[in-house]
This record gives sequence, C-alpha cells and structure tokens, in this order.
Amino acid sequence: MDNKENIRILLTDDDQDDREFFADAVADLHLNVTVEFCINGLELINYLYDKNRIIPDIIFLDLNMPIMSGFETLKQIREDILFKDIPIIAIYSTSSSQEGIKNTFGSGANAYIVKPTDFNELKKLIRKVIEMDWKEQLKYSKLESFIITV
Repeated sequence: MDNKENIRILLTDDDQDDREFFADAVADLHLNVTVEFCINGLELINYLYDKNRIIPDIIFLDLNMPIMSGFETLKQIREDILFKDIPIIAIYSTSSSQEGIKNTFGSGANAYIVKPTDFNELKKLIRKVIEMDWKEQLKYSKLESFIITV
C-alpha cells in the first residue's frame, strides 16, 4: 500500500488492552494510518454495512471473541462480494495450530498472525501488513505465504 495515502485499518478485538496496545503500536510507527475499532464480530458486520462509514483498507480480526467469533464473522464478510477485496488479517491469540490455520485460510482470511506480546514485534508485524502488495497477495493467495511473521 502506498504510504502517501491515508490507510484505514479496522481492528476487531474484544480485549480493550489489546486494542490500546495495537493503537499505540500504530501510532509509534508514524505512518499515515487511521485506526478504528470494533469490539466483536457483529459490530464489525454492522460497521461494514453502515453507509456513513468508509470501508477500511485492512481488517485485523481477532478469532476468539464472544457474540460472534472471528471465524463466523470472516465467513459472513466473505459471502458478500462488496468486501471481497478487503485484506483480512486473522489474529489468533493462543496458538498457531495447523487446523486453525487451514480453517482460517479456507474461510477467506488473507493472512494469519499469532498475536504478539512484544511491542516491537507488533510494530514490525503491522508495518509488514501495511507495506504488503495486497493486490498481488489477493490474486495469488497461497497457504504457504499465509502466516505472517517478523
């Protein structure tokens, strides 16, 4: 993505501390990025269909959430052609099991990260996601390049 334009990120995570940690990491990168938040999958779905909102450039989606899990949310988003070109980065906070990774990939996520606890690692992951060529990535999505690490 071109850092000259304002990049709109939407993070959906039910943990307030994780949302603040993410916002602090983005701010510390000093990029032209706007971050907005949803606290669960249902709120994200409502956000995307709100005509008064601008569709985000990238969605970071926690998979473990109450009300509507990240898996359910991901499947619902991918059922709508309006949102097919939004890169969705699945975040799994507890593990990186092969089954979970395959399910996430099969459900339409474009990348998968294990939620880092280190601030600098989180910054590196966010920068890496922002700087990816998502037009290419969306065309040739492969399981081998699905997991993003620093």
